[in-house]
Amino acid sequence: MAIKNIIAEIKYSKDLITELLKVEFNIDKVNSELLYDRIIKPHIDKIKADSYIVAELPYIDKVYRDSYYNYYSSKLNCYKRDTIRISFFEGIVNQDDFRVAENIKRIEKAYLGFIVLRPTEPSLIGRSVLSPKALLTNGFKICKTTFQTTVNSVKFEVKGFPHSSQDAETISCAETTLWALMEYFGNKYPEYRPVLPSDIIKTLKQVSSERQVPSKGLNIQQMSFALKEYGFGTRIYSRHQYGSSFENLLSCYIESGIPVIVAMENRPNGNIGHALLCIGHEDLRDGEIDKAKEIGSLDANLIAIKAKKNIRIADYDDIDKKFVFIDDNQPAYQVADLKQPAIHYSDRQWHTCQITYFIAPLYSKIYLEAYEAKSFFTRFLLQGPIPLNDNSDIVLRCFLASGRSYKDSIAKNTTMQVDLKEMILETSMPKFVWVAELTNKKLLKTKEAKGLIIIDATEANLIFNKPLILAAYDDNVICFDQNLGKLINYALSLRNFCIFENNLQD
Repeated sequence: MAIKNIIAEIKYSKDLITELLKVEFNIDKVNSELLYDRIIKPHIDKIKADSYIVAELPYIDKVYRDSYYNYYSSKLNCYKRDTIRISFFEGIVNQDDFRVAENIKRIEKAYLGFIVLRPTEPSLIGRSVLSPKALLTNGFKICKTTFQTTVNSVKFEVKGFPHSSQDAETISCAETTLWALMEYFGNKYPEYRPVLPSDIIKTLKQVSSERQVPSKGLNIQQMSFALKEYGFGTRIYSRHQYGSSFENLLSCYIESGIPVIVAMENRPNGNIGHALLCIGHEDLRDGEIDKAKEIGSLDANLIAIKAKKNIRIADYDDIDKKFVFIDDNQPAYQVADLKQPAIHYSDRQWHTCQITYFIAPLYSKIYLEAYEAKSFFTRFLLQGPIPLNDNSDIVLRCFLASGRSYKDSIAKNTTMQVDLKEMILETSMPKFVWVAELTNKKLLKTKEAKGLIIIDATEANLIFNKPLILAAYDDNVICFDQNLGKLINYALSLRNFCIFENNLQD
């Protein structure tokens, strides 16, 4: 069967796509137009108006084929096994561009990603990856990685986060969320691999007490179990358990470049329960930084020390900002507040949804989780062995980083003084570290810090400051001397340096 590649300006996408739905999926004209307006148009409307689209058909999509052979092919009704792939380019593209070497270089830079349309109406949107650069507005930073694909026989790359709608039969919101998360990690890190819908079903078979297809969804424990089976050291956080720290901890993991599975619901007053991914946050605005509030969740002893020394500590993760979600009911990269994660839904029932749980898919050897790490940082700064100077006013920015990535960023940081840089680079580090950067509102606006603390993310024993690797603030450097078996202090005049920004990308 010959492969067709049809090129059109995005403004003509309705005419092209409705015709393809009619011809390729045997959907009549009226329903094709209805499906376009209700299902496909919201995705197209988010993309830059000067884009061109390339429709490729028939397209063999690995995710839909897996669902087809394991489920749809067994039905009486005849389901198509092929899909349509819509690829996006910034600016003008024509057929000749895919066959001329110098033109290929140009369109490689113009490539914006793809959306697969599958024959599972009304849930037509299948496996997709779009670059944030494709969007009309994209003032945010997210977790993203590189995906390789082809258009018209030419190889392309796109950086983004995977997305798909649920088909409501083989995959619900929970399975779609698991698929997207593993698609991301499997393409970014060699330790993990992408999974297909049938893989998820097989993984959960041993903990399921009834049939798994058609899918009735998964609970938070089942999703966490699946991730554990895929090699993660998962941690479940509940709003009930962590109270006022709940959203702060979610923000901390996002700042660490870890996409988290979010569960939201409007119970007990409604019957909505939904799973989605949080993958980033919008760029901070100066006005929001100015409103940063002091940390409130401290024990009585630390509150007393803070008051006596007139120390003000604000938490970066408490600064008001909107977050970026991958929601299978919506186009990719939805931006919303953590307190109203479903505010963009047209159905007002969703507006009362609240995040009740989130799952952090941690590397299996990370034993020190966010709540304990952040508690360590505040205790260390207030109690010592060398506490903050009296009248200090700081903003604490905490995040996880791999030891290699963090050292690489330090080596390339031209604003950090050489003696501190070399001290950090010559220090042995585990696979992952927790870092707290000490800054203030003025410095944060220029993305600068004036101090840092690095601790071992593989060390869960907090007694005697055991996780500490190195701290540098208030013209002091504190580190653990292996030969002496104790913390030692160096006097070192410190200067400001650029903050670490490798976890999230524009």
